[in-house]
Amino acid sequence: MDAYALRASATVLGLTVVAAGNLAAYESSRGPTELIYWDPQKAVSGYSFVRPRGPHATGVYLIDMAGQVVNFLPGFRDAYLLEDGTISGTKGTDTFVHTEWDGRILWEHTETRETYHPHHDFLRIYNAELEDFTVLYVANVDLTHEEVVALGADPDAVDRYEGVQMDAIVEVDRNGNIVWEYHFKDHVVQDRSPRANNYVGRGRSIADYPGRLDINFGVASRDYLHVNGIDYNPESGHLAISSNRTHEFYIVDHDGTFVAGDPEESLRLAASEAGDFLYRFGNPANYGQGEYPHYAKKNWSLQEFSGHKQTGGNHDIQWIKEGLPGAGNLLLFNNGLTVPRGQGDSDPQSEFLELNPYLDANGIERDHYVNPPEAGYTDVMPGTKQGQGARPTRLFSQQIVSMYHTTDGFNSHHGSAVQRLPNGNSMVNLARVGRMLEITPDGEVVWEYVNPVTTDGIRETVITSKHDNNWGGWSPMRYPVDHPGLAGKDLSPKGPITQFHGTAAPADGVPAGGNSLDLPEEERY
Repeated sequence: MDAYALRASATVLGLTVVAAGNLAAYESSRGPTELIYWDPQKAVSGYSFVRPRGPHATGVYLIDMAGQVVNFLPGFRDAYLLEDGTISGTKGTDTFVHTEWDGRILWEHTETRETYHPHHDFLRIYNAELEDFTVLYVANVDLTHEEVVALGADPDAVDRYEGVQMDAIVEVDRNGNIVWEYHFKDHVVQDRSPRANNYVGRGRSIADYPGRLDINFGVASRDYLHVNGIDYNPESGHLAISSNRTHEFYIVDHDGTFVAGDPEESLRLAASEAGDFLYRFGNPANYGQGEYPHYAKKNWSLQEFSGHKQTGGNHDIQWIKEGLPGAGNLLLFNNGLTVPRGQGDSDPQSEFLELNPYLDANGIERDHYVNPPEAGYTDVMPGTKQGQGARPTRLFSQQIVSMYHTTDGFNSHHGSAVQRLPNGNSMVNLARVGRMLEITPDGEVVWEYVNPVTTDGIRETVITSKHDNNWGGWSPMRYPVDHPGLAGKDLSPKGPITQFHGTAAPADGVPAGGNSLDLPEEERY
């Protein structure tokens, strides 16, 4: 048998509603959790992290292809497997750890500054200047009303800018020292306050500053940018930073603004023009070089138009690593928020994009980043051959070299991740509904798993309207069987998550398993 289709003969719920007489109606989708499908001939064999969220999440699981737990890290919120077999992870939102395979702590750092609030992504990198490993993490930093106005924010937009936070990227060494910080507030520009140092200047506009963020692109608020993903390219020394709220990602120079042994100089360089954006993608109207989307609200003869916006609520930016198909290109999960669809594709969908930031308008790869508006746009969706006609409703950047887009429910309005695998397949986590998928370049799903740890407990059956159960799921998720970090490890299967903890919650508070008998009769499979 070429593929495993699990629970193929499961009862179809709802057919006996009239006969049963006591089943509640519902307006949502429901189905089984854990392993749904696995094609061993086409999927990349390996081990995958499941990172639950919510009140019943007590750690991170590493599962095999059959959905069996091979390792559990209690108390972890996120985890990455390193090549030496150790784990880089987080406990809570403020504490970053480096541990043994079994969770024993080798290194720990907690952000204790009251005005710094770590969130979302972190990354362990090798800092060549220090000849040692460091950890980068995202943190929101508090700003006062006076500081926001000094940055050129429109003082008439709100009564007071209270509770405003703007993101920074913090780097800490093995001794817990802050050795580098990148603050977005140092790279904003504005065209409203001539007295401020970041004023565009007479005769100039926001469009003249693609390397800076317009402080007035929206009303400054708590979590002003909502940075939700970072990645480091050791070849270029650059950082890629995804911002959910601006619907863009940015590339900045880490190595060129880092000075070993001199944190003050590193801070100065990162705050200078040397730290301005080298590249940005997703929403060129933010810097005056494109149109925002517009919508036909009353006239049904008009079509929605995406403007030049490419992403909406994007997540998990990364470079495709050396040795993988597409190496050097960027992968981006596009949640699809506020991005109108093309003609005949009206339902909101998520998608993932692969793009080459060096392509120019002629499709020639340059030796420098090319500003996306200069590379131009097409009405032909990557992977297809035909445009949308005389009045296209969606434009695509010509730097997009491939994308996965369907019209049948591939959707997560927040979180989520994508990872390139050695055979060219892509591993995807749809965080909202807790689905993990492996998809071939031709769009075939060859492995599917649904996280059973939900907001209602650990369940063999879920209702998706209540299934907000995955953290962002930042890549990598899947580790192939030949990954060096797996060598010599106990990878024996210890049961699926729904059985791993047993049927009763022990004294340490680990949640009970989701035996289907715990569910109402109509919810059992």
